[in-house]
Amino acid sequence: MILPKRWHVYTVDLEPRIGTKPGKQRPCICIQPSEFCAAGLGSALIIPLTTNLQSEDTFPIRVRIPKGTCGLEKDSEALIEQILAWDTSLFKQDLGMLPEGLQEILKAAIKDFLDL
Repeated sequence: MILPKRWHVYTVDLEPRIGTKPGKQRPCICIQPSEFCAAGLGSALIIPLTTNLQSEDTFPIRVRIPKGTCGLEKDSEALIEQILAWDTSLFKQDLGMLPEGLQEILKAAIKDFLDL
C-alpha cells in the first residue's frame, strides 16, 4: 500500500466519473502533509492533472505542469478547482516529487483560489 507524500505526483484511480469530477486513472498531486497518511489517515487531498490544456492563463484555477516533470509525457494542468479527498488504496504509482518552484506556484494558486 502506498502512503502518499506531499508534493508527490501519483497515478490515482478516480473512477467513476461523476459530473465535473475527472474520471479514470490519471496523475494527481498530493497536497496533504505526509504526516497524516503516515499516522494512518485513509484518505489524502489531491489535485488531479489534465492534458486538456486551456489556451490562456487561468491562474489560480489551473497551473501548468511541464512535460517531463515527474515523468509526465505531455504538458499538463493541475485542476485547482477540483481538489479532492481520495482513498489512499486507490493510489497506484508514485511518479516523483514536484520541483520546489512548482510547489510554490501551487501553494500560491491554492491560497488564492480558496481566498486564504
